Order: sequence, then C-alpha cells, then structure tokens
Amino acid sequence: MDDLEHIEEQVLKARYKSIKHFETSHKITNYDFTPGSLVLVRNSRIEVELSRKTKPRYLGPMVVLRRTIGGSYRLAELDGAVSTLHYAAFRLVPYHPRDKMRVPVTTITGLGEEELDRLTQDEVEEAHDNDPDLHTL
Repeated sequence: MDDLEHIEEQVLKARYKSIKHFETSHKITNYDFTPGSLVLVRNSRIEVELSRKTKPRYLGPMVVLRRTIGGSYRLAELDGAVSTLHYAAFRLVPYHPRDKMRVPVTTITGLGEEELDRLTQDEVEEAHDNDPDLHTL
C-alpha cells in the first residue's frame, strides 16, 4: 500500500505543477478599446474553410467608434464607412501602427458626437424592445 500512496502523491504533485505552469504561461488579455483606437478583427469565417491558408486571418485596421452596453464594439473603416455589425470583444486585437498617430472618431466618420450617441441609443432601445423580461414589468 505504501507504493500506491507514493504513486498517488507523485501524480497529484505532477497535476498541480502542470496547473501552475499553464496559469503562468497562458494569459487572458482583456483589452478595453477607447473610441479612436485602431484594431484588427479576427476573420472567423475562414476557420471552417479548407483553403484558409491563403486567406487573411485578420481584417482591418478599423477604428473603434463605441463600446456598447453588452460589451461589443461598433467599428468604422478608415475611409469613414460605419459598419452596421457589432463585433465581439474576443475577435478584436490591437493594431500597432508604425506611426503613433491618433485621429478623432468624428473626423474619420464625419458623424458628430450626437449622431454617434443616437446610434448607440437606437441599439439600446432595440435591445429593450427584444427583451421579453422588460415587458412583464
């Protein structure tokens, strides 16, 4: 029985060592992008294709317009075209340009602060309209 207890002890030590190594070598980064930040968007559409080797893994760079209440982001192209899609935070990675130039969001999109607020407010109202729990009050 001493041999079995010794083996069990060694297995537990190995497991804890493996857990500790994993925690130190794998870091989950939570980026909080501010309006005007440049980001790349992970092209998740190509992950299921067989010919994904030659396709771009990331799209962009794009400019962050706003972070919505749910945590997703509204983005715009560099030419000022505002995307109608919402991008999940896990799909975004920071874009590091060679030149540290910062451009205000209103300059790129041509939209004022009020119009950007209205876009965000429309999304909040749509979320409330689609939430059945809010209608039961």
